Amino acid sequence: MKIEEFLALAAPDRYDFSNDGASEEYLALDNFKNDLEKFIIYMSKVRGYKRTKEDIMKYGADFSQKYKDLKIKDPDSKSILLREIYRKLWADSNLESCWVMGKKVQKSYIQGETMNSVNTTLGAWYELVESEVHKEERLKLGGQRVSIRYILSRYAQDTRGQSELFDTVQGLRFLISVYHTLGNFIPVPAGCNAPRGTGILEDYWDLTLKVIYEYYVCGEDKIRDIVKGANSELYELYKKWLDSFQDNNGPSWQCFIEKNYLQDFVNQNVDGSYGIPKELWRGHFSGAVLPNSIEQIEQFCVNASCFITARSTRMLIRLRELFQRDVERM
Repeated sequence: MKIEEFLALAAPDRYDFSNDGASEEYLALDNFKNDLEKFIIYMSKVRGYKRTKEDIMKYGADFSQKYKDLKIKDPDSKSILLREIYRKLWADSNLESCWVMGKKVQKSYIQGETMNSVNTTLGAWYELVESEVHKEERLKLGGQRVSIRYILSRYAQDTRGQSELFDTVQGLRFLISVYHTLGNFIPVPAGCNAPRGTGILEDYWDLTLKVIYEYYVCGEDKIRDIVKGANSELYELYKKWLDSFQDNNGPSWQCFIEKNYLQDFVNQNVDGSYGIPKELWRGHFSGAVLPNSIEQIEQFCVNASCFITARSTRMLIRLRELFQRDVERM
């Protein structure tokens, strides 16, 4: 799909970028009724399952096997449409650190990231609502935390019951439906996608933005919290990326927010400047990294969804402006 075709869609703000390059069977799931099923299928494909013993994980393996011929690509790095949008909406100087250089026949591409993850919060929620019987069974499998594979296996075992359980969480279904829409993607330095999800930030975008805010505004360098476990080369690459967002006085938080269309993720100061990032739930910056109540999980789902949809609208307005300008120049 080309950018002009994307803009001509009835609802480009709801376009699921995991559709880009996917098979017709997967595209057929693209409606609100099947958003949960589509998410489960997507995760079962990208996570991967191996044949397992006769336990709960067998259901997930069988579910994944059912869709083994389904073609789905990870939009973070595989969506050609998303790459073209990055090149249209971002300056070359801001994308310089985001290129992944191709090897042999593989082409170079811009590294993207899904800012707000569903998976981490989904695991925290499941720990709060699972029965004691299921908890005991899960602990026997090893690992103290709920894995996404385990949740998918539960869904495959009892689709109706699990679907009804998902519906009890305010905002969860809607968050899943906008998870792979334009407003949840951002180009990031090559190699920095995975480390953010394994460090002390637990893949939460508000905590990531707080580290970036403190780098620009407070002069505190906590970048290693984002690139946890990465080498010094990756650390320097991330700094280079942050420093590429400059105004007349040098690297700038204001510029970073403007150029990345992140206005909806931050508070605004009385003078109109951009302030500290918005928390995804009340008390997140001063409390635990993971949510520990249904209320916090629902706040995350509602807030993340609102921020994503608002950013999608903002990015689409700018994309249309740039596309129209190019048309007029022809």
